[in-house]
Amino acid sequence: MSFDFEALLEDPVYVAFALTAVLTVHGHAALTIDVLESTIEVEEAVAGGVVMASTKPAVTLRLSDLTAASLAREDMVKASLVPSTESPQLLGGVRNRVMATAPSSTSPELTLIVVEDP
Repeated sequence: MSFDFEALLEDPVYVAFALTAVLTVHGHAALTIDVLESTIEVEEAVAGGVVMASTKPAVTLRLSDLTAASLAREDMVKASLVPSTESPQLLGGVRNRVMATAPSSTSPELTLIVVEDP
């Protein structure tokens, strides 16, 4: 008998704190997915080559949810993320576009760094 340690450790967090969002990736059907809302610190180059630290809005999701929908980490950049009707407060209630992903490929979770999509 084997145990799914990822599910044992992460499922309670997602059950208690997750919000639902609709993730739309070009060429795929829209996917309703559980996410954890957060912020992430990033470094950005500004005028004169100066690098400044700032925070960006982000959501974290389980990679297993993506693979179950035949999606991969590489598909996420430029994907659209919209709060679902069950979680209208997610990311201020506005449409967002994924600008980058983090962390490395060894994590069972994926963080999507988003920016408001005008």
